Amino acid sequence: MVDSVSSIRPGLWIALVCVALAVLLAVVAARDARRRKEKAAERKDIIEKSMAGVNPEDSSEIDVVWGEALKGIENLQTQLKEDIRSLEEKLAVEREEVQSKTEALKNLARQNRVPITLYELYEGMRFFNRKSREAQKADMDWHNKVGITQIDVVETVQVVPGHEIYFTLEGQSFLLVGSHHRYSRLSFIELSLFDQTDSQLVTVRVRPDQRGQYLIADAVISMKAGPWIQTFLACRAKMDVRHREVSLLAEHRDVQQLKEKFSLNAESDGISSSTT
Repeated sequence: MVDSVSSIRPGLWIALVCVALAVLLAVVAARDARRRKEKAAERKDIIEKSMAGVNPEDSSEIDVVWGEALKGIENLQTQLKEDIRSLEEKLAVEREEVQSKTEALKNLARQNRVPITLYELYEGMRFFNRKSREAQKADMDWHNKVGITQIDVVETVQVVPGHEIYFTLEGQSFLLVGSHHRYSRLSFIELSLFDQTDSQLVTVRVRPDQRGQYLIADAVISMKAGPWIQTFLACRAKMDVRHREVSLLAEHRDVQQLKEKFSLNAESDGISSSTT
């Protein structure tokens, strides 16, 4: 027998050893699988009893219940983190889109001079009630040419001084609210426009120069799309025409004054008679 064993070639020995190891590993794996299955069944039974309200009998069962609870909490935290991460990504995309559209609307409003239009209307109407009848008539003549047919001003007595101006533009009722703010050396006027349903259409902040002739800075705080935009763009165009007319009239008056001061009409008549 010794001779037969010694006659076995080395390759066959290696094969036998591998088979033995494979059988041993299979036995160990089967045993481990059986133990895991038994433990899983035990854990399931303990958890089911705990959910049914049965208190754990010993520390091992308590460890199982707490371990399952902690595992559930970890899974919940992982899911919440994923949900939060997804929400943050969606919010970042939405924020970028909203900011882009907001900046576009702000630029559009400034390009079409919405802040200066509201400021000029506010400055032109806020002292309307204080003026004499003749001055009010002259103001209404000017405002009628830009489409405004009715003006009613209410001066507020709140902490922040300002005015509430009710007016009718192209047959539509509007409310223009102005409030004056001063912080140290910085001052500005906040103007808000409302329609007849008290819906806020636009809010701007303007910083005029000391004489109030032009704006040093302006900003659009909020704006709501709607047909009111076309109404105010048309009003802006009429205001530009009216400003140009006033400028031309002033220039014409200057020319007339020069002619009167230097008697250019009489001089031209004398020159023409001498030449004949």
